[in-house]
Amino acid sequence: MIGGRAAFAVACLLLLAAPAARAELGDACPGRYEAAAGPLAGGTQAEQPADFGAVPEACPGSDLSLRLEGELAVHSGAPDFSGDIVANGRARARRRLGPRSWVSIAADLVTYRYFNDGGLAGTGTSFGPATVGYHLVLHVTGRASIAGYARALLPIDTARQSGIETGLELGGAARMLLGRRWAADGGLSLAGPLEVTGGVARGGLVPAVLGEVWFSPKPSFALFAGAGLRSTVAPAAALVAVAPRAGLRAALRHGLWLAFLAEGQVAGNDPTQGMLSLFVGWTP
Repeated sequence: MIGGRAAFAVACLLLLAAPAARAELGDACPGRYEAAAGPLAGGTQAEQPADFGAVPEACPGSDLSLRLEGELAVHSGAPDFSGDIVANGRARARRRLGPRSWVSIAADLVTYRYFNDGGLAGTGTSFGPATVGYHLVLHVTGRASIAGYARALLPIDTARQSGIETGLELGGAARMLLGRRWAADGGLSLAGPLEVTGGVARGGLVPAVLGEVWFSPKPSFALFAGAGLRSTVAPAAALVAVAPRAGLRAALRHGLWLAFLAEGQVAGNDPTQGMLSLFVGWTP
């Protein structure tokens, strides 16, 4: 069952990433072989399934990427040791529709969980969820691009024995050139997850903000650093996570690229302490 769904998701991603008409938006948006082309989606797998709630790019494009993520969560408030190790493989694709619009789709192809609760250990593997989004550039100048987007969380998750989780997300992303070798990007997200179990629906509002700065010693290689903040305002106000981030991205031949992202939480009620992500991508 998982293999068939994974094959279907990969086929959809490949279709979306097929070559599409290209149009330039000035110097604000990166070229095919420019490494400073973030932001890279981060956050914990549990809190941001299939990139739901993660601020995306502010510039249009067509590409395909695979993200391999590992995260460690330690529940220090438990009477005995309690922790989780999660490994996740996520595919994402974008398809350019026109000079200023594009669609995106992402799916958690496989998620492996190891959990230990006071010496009682267990494992599990699952497929899903997935997301689909529409993005539109709202304003562009020679040095900046601002885009808005809407994204839906699709209730596809084999880890759930009963009930579903879905939701809608609205947000905006921005990119600005700061100099010949410097750029900044980030944005705002407002996610509204909805969980339905036993006929009872529980919703919420989860705002998030991201900001980071990129440095490119040469066009094909870039370093970046920044931070993300995520909270809840409904059903109760709480700080979920404050997570500094840093990493690098390198553009290779034939449209291929590699990237690495490291995040470490310094505040919030999300028990995840550290996250490492490796990205392999292709831009046609």
